[in-house]
Amino acid sequence: MSSPTKATCPYCPGSPKLYVVPRGLHVHITKMHRDVANPDPGASPSTPNSNLALPQPVPTITVTPTAPGHSLEVLPSLKSSVRVLRHIPKGARSLAAGKLCDVINEALRTNETEDWLALLSFSFSALRVPESRSNKSLTSLVKENIENSELFLPDGCVGHKSSSKYRAIEAKVYDGDLRGAVRLLMSESSLAPINEDTLGAMREKHPSPSKPPSFPPEPDRHSVHLSVASAEVAKALGSFHNGSASGLDGLSPQHLKELTSSSAGSNGPRLLESLTCLCNFLLKGMLNLQVTPYLYGASLCALSKKDGGIRPIAVGSVIRRLTAKLGCQAVRDVMSQYLQPHQIGFGTTRGCEAAIHATRTFVLERDNTDSVLVKVDLRNAFNCLNRDVMLQQVLERVPSLYPFLYQCYSASSNLYLKDELISSQVGAQQGDPLGPLIFCLAIQQTIVKLKSPLNAWYLDDGTIGGKPGEVMEDLQLLIPALKNVGLEVNPTKCELFTCGPVSKFHLDNLESLLPGIKMVDKTGLSLLGAPIFLEGVSAALRMKKDALVNVRDHLLNLSSHVALTLLRNCFATPRMTYILRTSPTWKFVNEAKEIDRELRVTLEMVLNVELSNTQWVQAALPIRYGGLGIRAVEGLGLVAFLASAHGAADLVARIYPEYGGNFPVSYVSDALAQWSDTIPCGKRPDNPVIQKQWDDILSKRVYDSLVGGASGVDLARLKALERAESGAWLHALPSPQLGTLLDNDSLRISAALRLGARVCAAHRCRCGVMVEEDGHHGLSCQRCAGRFPRHHSINEIVRRALVSANVPCVLEPPGLSRTDGKRPDGLTLVPWRRGRCLVWDATCVSTYAASHLRQTTSCAGSAAESAAKSKHTKYSALETAYDFVPVAIETAGPWGSEAHSFFRELGRRLRERAAILVLGRIWSNRSPLQFSGEMRRV
Repeated sequence: MSSPTKATCPYCPGSPKLYVVPRGLHVHITKMHRDVANPDPGASPSTPNSNLALPQPVPTITVTPTAPGHSLEVLPSLKSSVRVLRHIPKGARSLAAGKLCDVINEALRTNETEDWLALLSFSFSALRVPESRSNKSLTSLVKENIENSELFLPDGCVGHKSSSKYRAIEAKVYDGDLRGAVRLLMSESSLAPINEDTLGAMREKHPSPSKPPSFPPEPDRHSVHLSVASAEVAKALGSFHNGSASGLDGLSPQHLKELTSSSAGSNGPRLLESLTCLCNFLLKGMLNLQVTPYLYGASLCALSKKDGGIRPIAVGSVIRRLTAKLGCQAVRDVMSQYLQPHQIGFGTTRGCEAAIHATRTFVLERDNTDSVLVKVDLRNAFNCLNRDVMLQQVLERVPSLYPFLYQCYSASSNLYLKDELISSQVGAQQGDPLGPLIFCLAIQQTIVKLKSPLNAWYLDDGTIGGKPGEVMEDLQLLIPALKNVGLEVNPTKCELFTCGPVSKFHLDNLESLLPGIKMVDKTGLSLLGAPIFLEGVSAALRMKKDALVNVRDHLLNLSSHVALTLLRNCFATPRMTYILRTSPTWKFVNEAKEIDRELRVTLEMVLNVELSNTQWVQAALPIRYGGLGIRAVEGLGLVAFLASAHGAADLVARIYPEYGGNFPVSYVSDALAQWSDTIPCGKRPDNPVIQKQWDDILSKRVYDSLVGGASGVDLARLKALERAESGAWLHALPSPQLGTLLDNDSLRISAALRLGARVCAAHRCRCGVMVEEDGHHGLSCQRCAGRFPRHHSINEIVRRALVSANVPCVLEPPGLSRTDGKRPDGLTLVPWRRGRCLVWDATCVSTYAASHLRQTTSCAGSAAESAAKSKHTKYSALETAYDFVPVAIETAGPWGSEAHSFFRELGRRLRERAAILVLGRIWSNRSPLQFSGEMRRV
């Protein structure tokens, strides 16, 4: 027999190894060079195969590489044509972080247009959605994109997959973007078509300067500038909300969060350092001027409003927004003090609430019956302010930000609606975190000159109150002064309220000064969305009730767990908190009860659980007091108002200083009297500024009344809810990726068991026992199908946590069986404590079982403690050689004390493990001196 033909691999240069042709060579190439070639078995063994080629997947779009040396003008086309991944696969994050770090460093080193283009187009080249299907994983495809780093321009616009609105809402909740989910669910606007009418309206929203600008001198390299550290950049990056959109560069805050996290390996800290250098570079004002219109530009979106108008939405680059956030953090405290008390729109805690309380006290003051109140509205304010005025005030008041803001606003920036360019030449750019500050600075010199007793401004919404003559003089000063800085008062949207009889002479003068001004009465007077008089509170509460009813149908189209999360965190009391804190809603018991009635119906429909009056009272309690966190308006209005009034009192006294330092906020005395009637002992919180402390007193009283009137199973249930772990599932974000999303039936049963509601109809179990409506029998039935999955889930969670803490372990270890042949649930393969390996065994016992009921009605968690003692007895033989821990958990939520201690220790080791990884990565990129400083911060 002749020897087989052999040949070297054409893709292993210099390799002397021979492979049998054709099969041996075919196997080698398909294993070692699968992404390079597809060998042809019939090729000549002595020469490289000319037929070897890349696998060709079926493309979804045709792409062509852009010509070398293209300009920044390609960015709008990339933004509108290339889809970018929302999340970066974990396996590709280290490579992506390293690549982005190199791109940033090169741009900072050269400051050349081409290198800045590489940075601004990084997401379109490295993080683009793969264009075609492939057998490879998404991680592999993303890695290929990162390594190739070749910029592609599609021949046409890439369409996004159409999906249900409600599925999109659920996806946002899974990502933790509750704000985005609410906006999508409640949005009444739609995308405007891109046509000449839309473009014309958008250009009107971004006008040209009313006069030639006279900018302050350009900063030089020696100008004072802000400098930031890595810790500050990390904090600012973490302040972005989940789901924040990307700008013209396609890079979103979520991308940077993922690439600087521990999942990016050693390149995460490197990228954070590069981002810090990039922010400091921009704060110095050293950016290439050819790049500024793009990096400091934005991507535009046009929305059609219900009245037929157009609402522009601009999203700037995440790099620019990150740098601006750092500027806000640095000057927030100093600038808020400078702007107060008249401007409370930047850096002022409870600024809106203070303005409302001050205005209400002004109009209710007996000495002000001959006074007037004027609400001033500015037309398209942020887009019309002259930039030279803005920059002059920045130079005088915050010179450390002047180099950065000069580059942002001294030249026009590019706003792109698809591929259509709209030049932004005046005003503060929408979405700029520093926009509120520079707007307030530009009008501060005018605002402080007003003489009216009440003079409060929240950005472009002004409130002026005083005698008619004083208000007239202020308006005569205000209107031309604002016009000099590019702002125009919109008379038709201004409002006038008279506190009492006012002469026709004064009214005519106000009408001539503000033609078309709207006269409002007590019912219609509101400020920043809150009613001022009692006559307007009832209508405002009815509007809130109607909004809740309208959102109900939307919630029922979502999964129950997602709907409950949105209802509790967004649509129930959280959506009413503002009016509860700023208005005396506790005086309107009937309206509050109507809202609570609708809220109860909505909750019953979402959970598919019928609630009795007692069960609804419990559901309306905070989770820490055994409720579902769906707070009732009737009980919360009083505590919210009291906390707001106490917290804003000092600022209110400064806004309206007629009473000196002892300023009485309207209705506070009535609220305190109502509190004394509600709480007979008259107990008040230690810190009355904190709403939670007021709420705790009231909630504890309600909870104690529930416990005092309960017995038997209900008492055991309420006692179990005292433990914090019993409500942990309600705090968990629903996410199928994390395994925390409950299906509709599981959520229904969980909520019903927590509230003591009916779970099922009475029937006979297959074990022969009668099942009551409370469903408790299924928690302890020996033939229940859920016992084994429940037990397996507990052990799998423990195993995965131990492995993450670098403690290898096995489930059901062989060789450790007792005399009856049963084995413990798990064993660590390395010592856990005192040189001994850990053995654990899990059990989940029913809180309501007849054998435990006597104990659980007297002490929460006693059933778990009893089960833990039984486990010690069963495995007493193993305790001589192993460290045995019973993981005892009750069906109502409480854990045994040993389980508590075990999970605390496990959590500590997980944190230490994460810290070690971070410190190791820091050490690999730091000098010893730098490392010691970073370690102290960690």
